[in-house]
Amino acid sequence: DIIAGMRWAAGIGVPGVSANTTPARVLNLSLSGEGSCSSAYVDALGQIAAAGAVVVAAAGNSTGHAAGSPANCSGVVAVTALRHIGTKVGFSDLGSTISVSAPGGNCVNVGALDPCLYPILTTSNRGPTAPVADAAGGSIYTDSFNASLGTSFSAPLVAGTVALMLSANPALTPAQVRQTLQATAR
Repeated sequence: DIIAGMRWAAGIGVPGVSANTTPARVLNLSLSGEGSCSSAYVDALGQIAAAGAVVVAAAGNSTGHAAGSPANCSGVVAVTALRHIGTKVGFSDLGSTISVSAPGGNCVNVGALDPCLYPILTTSNRGPTAPVADAAGGSIYTDSFNASLGTSFSAPLVAGTVALMLSANPALTPAQVRQTLQATAR
């Protein structure tokens, strides 16, 4: 399903699904799986790159293990998480496949009832598996007591940067985007 969604988002045909007439140039994958990059991912990512789309993926939150799939696939902009002071936060995965880092939140030694000191503040929905309607209080903002943390929050920050890069220079290839991010990040 993930690979079919990636293909469709990039404008590549998926059997049994209507064609995407407005393909995305940036795909954010705030997800991570275990294991090495599968041949199915390799094939899909090659087609997506050939279509001119950039894939940004979360490294994973397995407390410093090697980045998961698809972040460990060649050509993906793999994103690890940083804490508030700019160093890698403990929960974030890492490895040689990481392209760049971005803020991922950090609660800093808090007790069970203490507020998270450095969460990522964002909008969310209370639904555990499907959205809860606004009339039922579904739309929420995260905060120190309802904290959002992880590489799944780091990846969209980078995906947004990639979108800005492509808006300034639509001719950039996925490889050029990755190289520019790495060359200009601090």
